[in-house]
Amino acid sequence: MASGHWWRDALLAMLWEHFCSGAFAMTSPRLIYEVRPRKDHRGVDLISDALPFGRLWYGEPSAISNAIDYAMHRSRSHHAVIRVYDESGNVIETHEHKGEFKEFSI
Repeated sequence: MASGHWWRDALLAMLWEHFCSGAFAMTSPRLIYEVRPRKDHRGVDLISDALPFGRLWYGEPSAISNAIDYAMHRSRSHHAVIRVYDESGNVIETHEHKGEFKEFSI
């Protein structure tokens, strides 16, 4: 019995063929986090497109390490790069976090 949407069946068959051939590589995106000192000298901002509001403010004495820890925790299933900047805009530290995503198997 022929489907009324022959084009959909043809598209699905083509996509399945490409998927089975390995054309769609499963790669996870790399998240970029920046830890920058605030201009008002009241701590640091953690900045990333991955954050819900774009940035978080850390003002406590261990602000830099807390921002790095939060970025690593938030990106636990993704590859992430965390760059720490000084007041003149130079990178002073770089941390790379490999995602710990494990495929579910039965």
